[in-house]
Amino acid sequence: MANLVWERYPFLSENQHGRSWLVLLGNLGRADATLDAYARALSNYFGFCLGLGVKPETATLEHVSLYVRHLDGDTQNGETSHRRSNATMQQYLTAVRLWYDHLVYQDIRGSNPVPRGTYLSTPVRSSDYHPGFARGLIRRLKLLPAIPSEEDWKKLIETVAQESLRNRLMFALAYYGALRREELVNLRVTDFDFAHRLIRIRPETTKSGTARVVCYAAIAGKALSEYLIYRHRIDQHAGLVFISESHRNAGQPISKWTWSKIVEGLAKQAGVEGFSTHSLRHLRLTHLAQAGWKLHELSAYAGHRNPQTTLMYLHLSGTDLLSRMTEAICYADAKIDAALFAKME
Repeated sequence: MANLVWERYPFLSENQHGRSWLVLLGNLGRADATLDAYARALSNYFGFCLGLGVKPETATLEHVSLYVRHLDGDTQNGETSHRRSNATMQQYLTAVRLWYDHLVYQDIRGSNPVPRGTYLSTPVRSSDYHPGFARGLIRRLKLLPAIPSEEDWKKLIETVAQESLRNRLMFALAYYGALRREELVNLRVTDFDFAHRLIRIRPETTKSGTARVVCYAAIAGKALSEYLIYRHRIDQHAGLVFISESHRNAGQPISKWTWSKIVEGLAKQAGVEGFSTHSLRHLRLTHLAQAGWKLHELSAYAGHRNPQTTLMYLHLSGTDLLSRMTEAICYADAKIDAALFAKME
């Protein structure tokens, strides 16, 4: 069971059914990141229901629709809420729908007020199916991830170069391995194949629950050896690789939140906006796509269960788009170039 800090989710901690559901998921081995995401979503929803004067267990589709407006930043009772991104709205509604599924299963209520969307041509009729919401309550938008420009990437590298060996190494390994923050902070010494510069990502630390192998550069390998010697002086146990260097928490594992704060601080110091721990993953996969990696190679390296998720990096790199355009209409483009720019030669 994950050790959720209930104080972080004030409205959830007061709800018996919300807490019991998360405890159940924890007992079943759900990832810490999943439990945290569900807890934040439910706490937000319970707080909204409290403002409406409605018990979450008895909320209706109408109440859920008001919650969608709230997430979208609409003004209610003279107050404007913080507008969430489409991805956050989808995540919050998914957690709420799954919680209501649990209540229905437990016979606490008869139906789920959050319709389950489907993209099937002939939708499966279930207890929570609503013909008016076959695509879900809100439209799902698919955006390309933001990655830094070459100039911003250079600024970041220069800033990180002034950091401690641990922070430089974490930054490099996160980039080389296209690692999620949970995967990075949960690396163990035994996960490394030092001879071949490989890292085995254990399935229990991944989002998909699938193990994979990534690699890192030779210079980073030397830095890793140096860091492990330093680490051994603080903690002689072969546990998690990255540990705290502060006097207060010396030897304690680095949390994903600490790593996020470190990266956000570095980005702010470098003057690069919108950069997060996940940006390193996006950037590495984009660079691999630009280097000519095939779709199946990128999917395996990223640990994606669905290759469709990996396609965005091919689009983001522009490599496939540029080559196809060049091959398809090079003759037409040559005529336009000759007509418009011939006098410049």
